[in-house]
Parts: sequence; structure tokens; C-alpha cells
Amino acid sequence: MRLSWSLVALVLIVACEAPGGPPSGKPADDDLTFTPAGGGHVTWTLGGKVFRIAAADGAAIEDVSAALAGPLPGDDRWLAPSTDGAFFALASERFSNNGEVLVRANAALDDAEIVLAGGAEVFLEGIPAINLAGDMIIYGSQGGPHDIDLFRTDRSGDGSWSAPQLLTGDSTFVDNNSPALTFNQENVLFDCGGDRAPESGATSSCEVGVDGTGFVVVVAPDALPNPRNTFTQFPHASTRGVVFQGSWPINGDSPETIWRLDAAGDPAPALPTLNNVVSPCGLPDGRMAVLFLDREGNPDGVHELTLIDVDDTTVTTLVPLQDVDDIGIGCSD
Repeated sequence: MRLSWSLVALVLIVACEAPGGPPSGKPADDDLTFTPAGGGHVTWTLGGKVFRIAAADGAAIEDVSAALAGPLPGDDRWLAPSTDGAFFALASERFSNNGEVLVRANAALDDAEIVLAGGAEVFLEGIPAINLAGDMIIYGSQGGPHDIDLFRTDRSGDGSWSAPQLLTGDSTFVDNNSPALTFNQENVLFDCGGDRAPESGATSSCEVGVDGTGFVVVVAPDALPNPRNTFTQFPHASTRGVVFQGSWPINGDSPETIWRLDAAGDPAPALPTLNNVVSPCGLPDGRMAVLFLDREGNPDGVHELTLIDVDDTTVTTLVPLQDVDDIGIGCSD
């Protein structure tokens, strides 16, 4: 089912420089390190199960939980694909007697393993990130100097995983979570704030290198005046700059919608005429996936998985009238 319409031309705004932000709309040289095959896929969680769908009108939903056989009953969530779609990282209760742990799987879903970082199971606090080779996973967890920190673990040739490496030791925030790798695989974008739930605290969008250096606030709620909500959320790489959720005034209103860092590193509305649009991620071909609650024909306001074309004007509802857990979605080739 395809639902398309044209949006009003992008509203130009005068923006203040984001405190601590980078000098451009995306990390330096954040280019794809592979050639996209085209098509794209999006992943999500709903009701203790994880799913994947091709980023195309009329595509069929793939029940990843059903395909990914585990030895135990239980729930899955936080399915994160590598940018090329070759690997997945997720949280699952179906592989350990100790509850929900970090699991790595291949694209065919016929090979899955518990990630034992330094020999220990990993207990996640949010959606993880996995690199193209499937041998580096970045995740939010407890055990660092803050309430929640980002850690990195690497898989060696013998299948063992390295001890967790702290990435957010230099963060000025107590909660550092929901990482998303940049396209060049050299940096990670993440939520950083005073509370695990962004809605409860002044949450910003931050970035750090995968080696733990170069911590920076990419965009903060006070980057522009008079935000409706004192948080930004879910920063993700895209081919046209970092995209994230924000709520600054646009034409006299303050919609919760998707913003993009422009060439100067300032926030500009990516979808200025749409309200209640959250949880963005960028596809390698330039499109963007979001959760959209205010579509005409969605009377209950569920989080519909929605595709935004490269022109920012064509909107396609991938899964009409079906809710999606607003805990992070994933985009891949």
C-alpha cells in the first residue's frame, strides 16, 4: 500500500551554532565504504519480536524472530543491522538462561551466537550497533564511570570476543546509549543526557570515535531557541548529514519532527510540514526511514514505519496501521 503526497518546500531558518557541534553536517569523510546493491531494508521491534522489511512499496514483512531459532523461549528486541545488511546485533532471551543478552547473527539468520565480551555475557541498555565485517559491536551498558556508557567489543579469528573497551569515558553526561555507526565506520552517534529516557531529561546527540577519542556534542536542545521538548534523540548518519528527532519552532508551530544538520553543522528541518515523526535512520541510497504517527488514515496514531524518499517530499507507509516499538529502528542496504 503506497501513500504519497507532496510536502511544502523546505523552510529556511536562521540557526544558532550547536554547542560543541562539528564543523559540518556529518562527520569528516563520512562516506560509504561499500557500493550499495540498492533497495535497502529496515528493521524494528514489536511485542517481543523483531522484524525486517525491504524498503519498497508493497514489500512483505519478514519475521526475523521466527527465522532466528534459539534454544530457549523468550523475547527479542533492538535488532540492529550492519550498514550493508550482512550482520545483525540484537538482544534476545532465547540463547541464555541468564535472560536477555547480546547476540550476533548473519544475514541468512542461520548462524547466531552469544557475544561473550571478555568471556562474559553482555546485558544491553538500548539498541546496539554492528560494523560491516560483523566483528565489532558497540553497545550501551552499565559498568562504566557513568550510569550507562558505550562499550566496544571485537571478534577475533577464533570466534572469541575482546573485553569491553569503554568509549564514553570523556562524556559529560550520565547516560550514553543507542549508538549508531557513521557510514565510514569510524565514529558512533548516540543519545547522551541525564536520564535513560530522553523525554525525562535534557538529552543531546553526541559522537565519539570507535577508539574512544574525540567525544563531542553534535547537537543539543538549546541549539535553537524555544524547543517544545528539551531533548533531541536517535541521531543517525545519512548521505546528506546527521538526522535526528527534535522539536524547535517551524512557522509558528513546534512539531516533533526530523531535523538534519546542514553544511554548517546547524539544525534545519528535514520534514517541516510533518508532525509526530520520530526515530529516523538513513538508508545508504539516500532515503530515510522514520516512525510517523500523524498520517491521515491513521486514526489511532500508531507508530507507522514510513519511508521518506531522497526528495524529502514522497512518503511511503511501509507497514500501514501497525504499531512499532519506539526504541530505535535500523537501516541497511
